[in-house]
Amino acid sequence: MRNLAILAVLGLAACGENAGWNPNYSAMHNGSPYAEYLQAREVALHGRGPVPDAIPVQLPVQAPTAADIAGTPAKRPVAVRPAADAATRPAAVPAGVQAAAPSLVRYARQERQAPGTRKYQRSGSVTAAAAAACRNYGSADVAQSAFIAAGGPVIDPRGLDPDGDGFACGWDPRPLRRSGP
Repeated sequence: MRNLAILAVLGLAACGENAGWNPNYSAMHNGSPYAEYLQAREVALHGRGPVPDAIPVQLPVQAPTAADIAGTPAKRPVAVRPAADAATRPAAVPAGVQAAAPSLVRYARQERQAPGTRKYQRSGSVTAAAAAACRNYGSADVAQSAFIAAGGPVIDPRGLDPDGDGFACGWDPRPLRRSGP
């Protein structure tokens, strides 16, 4: 009798495998791009299909901006507050270059490729859509900051960098590379 009870429990456990008890496997049945990736990966692991090229990442592309929350127009440039710590501020910014956020200075020095040099994979090059998306930002600096905050340069959910050079909306890192130490 005891063995029969154990067999019944094991039988019930086998019926529910990968059907909700583990969040890593329950995603395989919801029809999302990530679920499709998981299924393709499982097929590839068993040698019955190609290895997926990329892991899809879903970001809140339409998440409200600070301007949306404050009720101001989206095209109004967002002011960047200077850092309180002098060590994080850019040193001497060349004449004609507006003061940039410290993150943009770091990014400009980190990414050494020239503007227009493809470094990151993009699924398509829809420059008209990128131009329309770039018009939502008050300046190239604001667009580049938003691009970095949204996961750029590895991913470009807002379509601001169709050529894959890592620089959104015509932003040019060269003046910031020349500034300071």
